[in-house]
Amino acid sequence: MSSKNQQAEKVVKGGKSDAIAQKNTITNLLNRSIKFRKSRYVDQKFELFKKKFAPVNGVSGVVHATSAYDNISAGGGGDNVADKVDANGFARPSKVLFAKDKLNSGWNDIHPVGSGLKDLGHLSSLNAVLQVLTYTPALANYMLNRTHSANCTIQDYCFVCAVEEHVRTALKGSPYALQPRVFVGKLKKMPHGSSNKDAFDVWNYFMEQMQSFLLSEKRSKDKLVQETTALYQIFGGYIQKKLECPSCNKFENMYDAFLDLSLDLTQCSTVERCLTKHFKQPVSASRECSSCQHEGEQTGAQSIYKSPMTLVLQLKRFNMDADSTKINKFVKFEESMDIKRVITANETVNTKYNLYAAIVHTGQTINDGHYMAYVKSSNGIWYCMDNENVQVVSVKRLLEEKPYMLFYSTPPVVVKRPKKSADKAKTQQQEQQQEITVEPEIKDAPEEEEEEEDLDENDIVSQVDNREEEKELEALRLKQAMEEVSTKEKVENTAAIVVDHNENMKSKREKLGALIEKESTQSKSALVKGELLAKTPNNQFQDDIGTWEEDAAANADKRNQVLKQIKPKRKRVDMYDLDYDRGKVKKVKTKQEDKFNKPNLFQITADMKQSKKSKKHHK
Repeated sequence: MSSKNQQAEKVVKGGKSDAIAQKNTITNLLNRSIKFRKSRYVDQKFELFKKKFAPVNGVSGVVHATSAYDNISAGGGGDNVADKVDANGFARPSKVLFAKDKLNSGWNDIHPVGSGLKDLGHLSSLNAVLQVLTYTPALANYMLNRTHSANCTIQDYCFVCAVEEHVRTALKGSPYALQPRVFVGKLKKMPHGSSNKDAFDVWNYFMEQMQSFLLSEKRSKDKLVQETTALYQIFGGYIQKKLECPSCNKFENMYDAFLDLSLDLTQCSTVERCLTKHFKQPVSASRECSSCQHEGEQTGAQSIYKSPMTLVLQLKRFNMDADSTKINKFVKFEESMDIKRVITANETVNTKYNLYAAIVHTGQTINDGHYMAYVKSSNGIWYCMDNENVQVVSVKRLLEEKPYMLFYSTPPVVVKRPKKSADKAKTQQQEQQQEITVEPEIKDAPEEEEEEEDLDENDIVSQVDNREEEKELEALRLKQAMEEVSTKEKVENTAAIVVDHNENMKSKREKLGALIEKESTQSKSALVKGELLAKTPNNQFQDDIGTWEEDAAANADKRNQVLKQIKPKRKRVDMYDLDYDRGKVKKVKTKQEDKFNKPNLFQITADMKQSKKSKKHHK
């Protein structure tokens, strides 16, 4: 047996002859002490779970936050429970993917009106949705700044980048209609149960695709973190469901995020009433009570806890039956709306909204209908986007429509700009000279600025409406003035000199002379003419113009003198041309002078035929 085999046998049997065998025996391994070290990795979910509980007999130090998004953009994360959960039990996300303060609900710049879209396969629903997305101010600013495409890491097709490219191209003001071919093929991949003929289904598909592609870069399994993308910061809000446990009668709050609201319009005459009725309906959920651990169905009320920057409303006009008939009912809606009645009590959030877009459906069913989009451009004027046709419309016409979807946005925040400081030397001199007069001007200046800054979009719209009303009034006044003038009697001017074309030349000359004499005595045209000609040297109208009364011979002499001055000098002969043409012989065709004296062959043959006929006749 070799030495290696013997050594292996000793190790298996637990022999103590070898030092290596002594270290690797089972008894030595079991008797060895195990030391644990503290991990450097911090599990955020576990830490959050620990912060939900506080010792009974100890001081918890819990201070409830006043808002669910206070200091969240700064990445503030403290050790208290208030940093993650507010007083109403709303859990804040551990991190924010896109800060909401970077968005603006108003237009950053004024852009030309975008072009229309071609209908590729009876997809007016797609065109209407694209036009609304293009003229959503917060989304358009986000797309025009290339915030996503500058940081996009997707090498293949990206849905958000495609929408961004479309928005940038549409707002360039191209005179030609655009073709949204990129999105036509994507609509074929819509989930089962959705129809590309329904604008609301197309809208939801766009929201799902944009959200999924935004999350493909920021991979996070936390639902709260996923609801902090740029899309949710623009269109997203939270609904609070206050549920009551039937066992212990304690209330507990649930929160659900939403991107749009579907409203029933059967028993409502206005959009605000539809919204109020929607939130007055009781809600229920089957869950376990956190206080008594009772499992069952809990009922309660719902309200908007966090209002979105952009509010999307759908009016349920289509029944869910086989033919999808339409509820063709008029529901009143306004340019501005206040949703204070559906906001959770004691919550300070945005409640005022301004209308910026609407989608209208014409037809009786989804399959045979047509969609149009009414959008408010960055210049404050409303436009009707009907596929390729783009036309200006009034607010009155918009409010008379029967919309299918309405889009509202919060008023933009007015930022006070600081005054531009003048040069130091000038300001010091003015302060020394005008110490008393400058003070009241400085006090009055901020009030004027505040008045200018308080102007919102409603003032711009009212100005546009006033201009249209003024135009209509001017047209009526012009029409009335023309009617009044037509009824008045015509009065001839006796002092006027009238020349008829049927008169003879003598009377025309007499009247023309009288007109010239009258003009020289009564008007100042000759004086003005002289002053103007004196200012322009070397002009051709300085000399006096002759009349018919002057001598004809004198006029002829003047004419000849002028022609002599105008007549150009004779050009000198080019000697080079003479030398060049000296050896050439000009070919001139000789005239055939005797061609008329020659006999006519046709006449000779005709005479011969005639003589032959005459001879036959005599025989």
